[in-house]
Amino acid sequence: MMKTFLTAMVLVFAVTGAQAKSKGKAAKADATKTESYKVDTKESTVAWKGTKKAGSAHNGNISVKDGEVQVDSKGQITSGQINIDMATITNEDVKDAEYNKKLVGHLASNDFFDIAKYPTSSFKVLSVTPAANGQVTVKGELTMIGKTNPIEFPAKVTVDKGVATAEATVKVDRTKWGLKYGSGNFFKELTADKVINDEFEMNLKLVAKK
Repeated sequence: MMKTFLTAMVLVFAVTGAQAKSKGKAAKADATKTESYKVDTKESTVAWKGTKKAGSAHNGNISVKDGEVQVDSKGQITSGQINIDMATITNEDVKDAEYNKKLVGHLASNDFFDIAKYPTSSFKVLSVTPAANGQVTVKGELTMIGKTNPIEFPAKVTVDKGVATAEATVKVDRTKWGLKYGSGNFFKELTADKVINDEFEMNLKLVAKK
């Protein structure tokens, strides 16, 4: 009788332990579960700005081609990829139509983004971590002109009712991607009015929906 009782107790503990382990795994799985949000290309924007050492600047826009981000059960973006259609690059500050066309053509040439050969640039999100002032730090890899380099930047991110929104100003040292045209660090003979600053700026607004 005692032997039967002990056997029964062993079975109870074994089943209880298995159930607890199973629940633990399920909770862990729920915590790491993510959902895909598709990037809304009509609401997402990329605005660029390039400056010269002498102080003048040009600015314009580039369209987002496609992309998606992964959002976890806590409403946090964990990863993703955004692809940018470089063939859509425009200039906004030059009002003369002929000069505007010439400038955009130069940006598309192999002096700059070599768009015929590299029509798409992309940003791969590797991590998003909390930072100060309600912002997050985004770390990832930027691919353009056939080269990939790590970048990180602060951003403001919200996820609400199936819509994820991220806004950020990203400063990029173009020479790390081999884009050296007009760089005073590589062409010492250039006069100040011809030197283009190595760093250019992108203002990003990303909208993705479940």
